[in-house]
Amino acid sequence: MLKQQLNSRNRAALYLRLSRDDGGDVESNSIGNQRAILERYATESDFDIIGEYVDDGISGTTFERPNFKRMIEDIEGGKITIVLCKDLSRLGRNNAMVAYFTEIFFVQNRVRFIALNDGIDSALGDNEIMPFKSVINEYYARDISKKIRSAYKIQAQKGNYTGVIPPYGYLKNPENKYHLIPNPDTAPYVKRMFTMAASGVGTSQIARSLKDDGVLNPTAYSEQVLGVKRPYTYKNDTDWSKTSIYEILHNKVYLGHMFSQKTTTVSFKNKTPIRNSEEEFIVVYNTHEPLVEQDEFELAQKIFSIKKRGNRHGFDNIFVGVLKCSDCGAGLAIAFPTSHKNWFSYTCNRYRQYSNYCTTHYIRYDNIYSIVLEGIQTRQKFVREHKESELVAYAQQLADKGADIKLKQYRSELERFQKRCGELDHLLQKLFEQLALGAIPQERFHTLSATYELEQKALKEKVEILKKEVSKSDNNMQDILRFFDLARKHDYVTELTSEVVHKFVDHVVIYQAEGVGKSKTQKIVINFRFIKDSWFE
Repeated sequence: MLKQQLNSRNRAALYLRLSRDDGGDVESNSIGNQRAILERYATESDFDIIGEYVDDGISGTTFERPNFKRMIEDIEGGKITIVLCKDLSRLGRNNAMVAYFTEIFFVQNRVRFIALNDGIDSALGDNEIMPFKSVINEYYARDISKKIRSAYKIQAQKGNYTGVIPPYGYLKNPENKYHLIPNPDTAPYVKRMFTMAASGVGTSQIARSLKDDGVLNPTAYSEQVLGVKRPYTYKNDTDWSKTSIYEILHNKVYLGHMFSQKTTTVSFKNKTPIRNSEEEFIVVYNTHEPLVEQDEFELAQKIFSIKKRGNRHGFDNIFVGVLKCSDCGAGLAIAFPTSHKNWFSYTCNRYRQYSNYCTTHYIRYDNIYSIVLEGIQTRQKFVREHKESELVAYAQQLADKGADIKLKQYRSELERFQKRCGELDHLLQKLFEQLALGAIPQERFHTLSATYELEQKALKEKVEILKKEVSKSDNNMQDILRFFDLARKHDYVTELTSEVVHKFVDHVVIYQAEGVGKSKTQKIVINFRFIKDSWFE
């Protein structure tokens, strides 16, 4: 009698699923293995198989699976009366959702659910063991998720690349899939983007330039050359979006460093990505060949931060974002010629908006042009007239001056403390030898060793503090040498352009003019990139 009741509604669906959250049990849970078991059971039970629904490579913690959703639609359409799974974990590893489908949805739609290996069959009455198995399945997925996260973190700490698709401009090394190497097809275009950006070319112009030259965008290149299907496409293979270029130009991977763990997920059940703060990134330096130098990368970022607007005069405002008011810190805005004057000039932008808040800080364009040009030429001439050894010595002198007037004292104390730490190491070693030979009482040994160790601990703390102070000078020195290198390698500047100004100058501070007529004076301070103007005085 029971056999006849079970066979009265026998339109069966086979549901098969496999993903990495199945851990090391991949072989026994393979799609082929699941299919063979379910087909054999369906035949022996005289079921009619009306459909097979396979989700391969999709985690059981989510129920946003295309073929599972298709099966649900067919159930709601009355096509399916039996759902067959190899075991309960194939249905899912999210306890709450598994309970919903097995205890509510299938029941409401009069669907018989069978999980063969777990001995679960909803037509045979209550399945007390099912809730426990569901909890265990979820716990298993949670545990696997933790292990996978831990493995990725270890790889990240080693500086290994673990992504599926390498950043545009790179390839995975055929001999080491965790190592990036420049892609000879695309690396030149990345370098081209940075060169254009550092010279003041915007993302729209860069995109247009690449399109005009028929360069495949990253999506088209991945699909046509690497054979990797991407989730989104462009109308044309050579269309470049400003967003894509912006992301490339802000990606520090092109400096040769690996930045990992930039995103995380809500939980092992919810894979929605959440961006971590930069403090949570795992950064490993010098892991692969860079495609751009640090100076060019920084210059591109600086120029991107400046908003440059067009004007009806067609005037190229090469000092946009560079001139700063000495009093309120606001930028200086360009003032165009009028019927009263036929030259371009600058005034404090805050003064223009609120005249009672600041003063004009007025300066003519041709005057600031001459001052900045002369400043760059003077420093280039200085660098070219001195030998490398002389520049290094001078850089050290300037760095010490810029770091702290007590730097000489810090260096002396650091050397003295480090020497004393070495002496204490030697004394402690001698104490242990004397104790071993019985030449010193144990009580005396403990008293002296404790005294030496306490002194050494205090000295090491002071050494670390002094090292930080001295490192300020070392960092300053490296920055000065970077400027010297820039001044030496760059062609001798005979005229200013936006590119030249931003390459050499960080910002220029404009002070309010004092006096009138021939006695009028105005202070201008040029802050060059990497160095301070006063260091050359």
